[in-house]
Amino acid sequence: MTKKKFFSPAKVNLYLEVLSKNQEGFHNLNSLMCFCNIGDYISIEKSNKFSIEIVGPFSKLLYNYQNNLITIAIKRFEKIVNQEFLVKICLQKNLPISSGLGGGSSNVAAVIRAIIEIYNLSIQKSALDKFLFSVGSDIPFCFYGKTSIVRGSGNILEPIENLNETYILLVNPMIEIPTKEIFKQVKNFNHNPTNFVDKKVSNEKFLKFLCNAKNDLESIACNSYPEIKLILNTLSKTNTNIRRMSGSGGTCFGLFESKKDLNDAENKLLSLKNKWWIKKGKILNYI
Repeated sequence: MTKKKFFSPAKVNLYLEVLSKNQEGFHNLNSLMCFCNIGDYISIEKSNKFSIEIVGPFSKLLYNYQNNLITIAIKRFEKIVNQEFLVKICLQKNLPISSGLGGGSSNVAAVIRAIIEIYNLSIQKSALDKFLFSVGSDIPFCFYGKTSIVRGSGNILEPIENLNETYILLVNPMIEIPTKEIFKQVKNFNHNPTNFVDKKVSNEKFLKFLCNAKNDLESIACNSYPEIKLILNTLSKTNTNIRRMSGSGGTCFGLFESKKDLNDAENKLLSLKNKWWIKKGKILNYI
């Protein structure tokens, strides 16, 4: 069978609010999430045995290839559909690890979509959704691939009308930040969540709306990792509309109206000669 290649994009939390914590220990969130045209690539084909190879600039940071999230997800999926998947997978790992960009979740989502397509599987949506969420809270969003308001623990998705696919600059301080470590430090909850009502808001109104929202984990991450604060301060000196941290960190982003502003900001950050990971691109509404 022909090898197929799939894009596995970075997800970005344009805002992220932590509303409460339930009895199972999951946090109740309210977040506007989108994708961008920066990410990993996955090639997959049928084979006579299951194998996974990881290459690319961040491949060496994924220590145990046989026990990574992709392998775990496939083995669980096999039990659900009662079928073995003998596939050869190659993951081109371009996104930093533990970066707040949902790279691992996006990888799993791309592989499961690929397997469903390759094997022409039919699975009830409720069973599929339950499986996706059981593997990781960001995976349902990454699987369905649409800009959405994400609520609950990541299990409630509300796709929204197209946002303006504005320019985005991603900056990561090259520090792995465990999600659990950041969420553990949440002491206060947001009792005034952002309500995204107008699904056809203009770009100008949307940016104003976005300015009034925030990432509730940002101050926690900045206190623990001063590099994040430095990145955000540097972005504030560029012609950016919004600068914020994505997810639990440490990747920060800036949104820009023009390519010139984007390039100027990239050059400013590069001129600092820090060993930061810096990538520019555009927001994607669909993948």
